[in-house]
Amino acid sequence: MVQDLRTLGLPALLSFHTVARLGGISVAAERLGLAKSGVSRHVAQLEAHFGVRLLERGARSVKLTTVGARLDQRVRSILAEVDLLRDIVDEESDTLSGNVSVAATPEFGQVIATRFFPEVRAQHPGLTLSMRPAYEFEDMQDPGTDIAFRIGTFKDDRLVALELGAFCSVVVASPEIAQRYPVSAPEDLSDAPCLTFRGDRTYSTWTLYSGAAQADIEVSGAFGVRSFTILRELALAGHGYAILPEFILTEQLRKGALVRCLPKHTSRDFLVYLTYRPGARRVARLGATIAIAEAFVPRLLSENWHPSA
Repeated sequence: MVQDLRTLGLPALLSFHTVARLGGISVAAERLGLAKSGVSRHVAQLEAHFGVRLLERGARSVKLTTVGARLDQRVRSILAEVDLLRDIVDEESDTLSGNVSVAATPEFGQVIATRFFPEVRAQHPGLTLSMRPAYEFEDMQDPGTDIAFRIGTFKDDRLVALELGAFCSVVVASPEIAQRYPVSAPEDLSDAPCLTFRGDRTYSTWTLYSGAAQADIEVSGAFGVRSFTILRELALAGHGYAILPEFILTEQLRKGALVRCLPKHTSRDFLVYLTYRPGARRVARLGATIAIAEAFVPRLLSENWHPSA
């Protein structure tokens, strides 16, 4: 099988992956700096080699067939491993240098960028760090992403995942809203204006825990936004109650701009994972960054984010 693959060069795999990621042959050719005919030839070589159609070609775009999508997942891994080999060769033995590309959700990414990035630079001044915040977990499918901080459950046997700790969300509101719509039990939120983490509707179900007790509350309001930062701003402006990650509330609670409501209730714990590809630790700049994350981020997550209520 390995000998059969000798006819498949890395350029063909890279062309196919770029077409799959960008959704078109023309845009892929432009990104790769190749002729459109060259990219088309690469894809055709793969289809001929495997004897299957990998792309469904439309007038203006292409999409992956079922087998094409499965193949692209493996091609991503192959290209990522090639990048690791290049890094191993290029890495300076005496001084760590180069860039580490990190992925994280926008709000947790803010914590990582403002607290973790400076810690890495303090220990290794030759390293630089970059981040593309996003809620979607497509980050590690991009060979250009080195490590990712993921929140929630994690299942991907192609990646290594280190559990670093956890955080929870709490119910907050502006003092005006808390006074106008007082809540003494989770059920009271059903009759109060609430801000929901949704991009498709303005109602949701909030699940709150107090010890072993669980409460599921149907809430609704005028605004649903799939951004915790924007929801925090709406809560500050007095548009309703919100349930937000505690780590984005430190200043607002300290200054009294927001108040913690139902202080005995929180969301479930959200686990935080550091994920990376097998072999990443062998690259000096990545191994050093991962080691710092293992030691530093758990301490960060164990901090008392908000004043006690």
